[in-house]
Amino acid sequence: MGQDGGVGDDRPVGDHQEHHVQHEGQRRAVDGIPQGKFLALYLVCDFGTLTQDDITKRLSLDKSVIAKTVSKLVELGFLQRSQSARDKRTYDIRPTQASWEVYPAIQQQIDGCFARMTQRMTQAERAEFRRLLALAAETTLAQED
Repeated sequence: MGQDGGVGDDRPVGDHQEHHVQHEGQRRAVDGIPQGKFLALYLVCDFGTLTQDDITKRLSLDKSVIAKTVSKLVELGFLQRSQSARDKRTYDIRPTQASWEVYPAIQQQIDGCFARMTQRMTQAERAEFRRLLALAAETTLAQED
């Protein structure tokens, strides 16, 4: 038990309050973006340009879910959609300036989630876990091509 009675958390009470304020600031930084849409936005920012099909494959979600997600993020001004120069049947999805403004806050939230998931792991175990996740993702994408 931690000093404040929390299981596995040894931060003093004051640190919890500071962490809460930091978390609230991150939440405010991404106001207007439904949390379920974070990963799609994060993914498009990471790659610069993706098609809806690319997003569907990388997140392993139903095409209709991705279509609604992209449409909502376009409507909110976080993504732009344009016809692909390579294939007129598809659309390229790109981040807007608004996306780049919230990207660091989304990155912090994702990093925080990974840190919480791996908090009981050693540095070597964390690195191996990250490597295995990347391998699983690559394998899944290769199967879908």
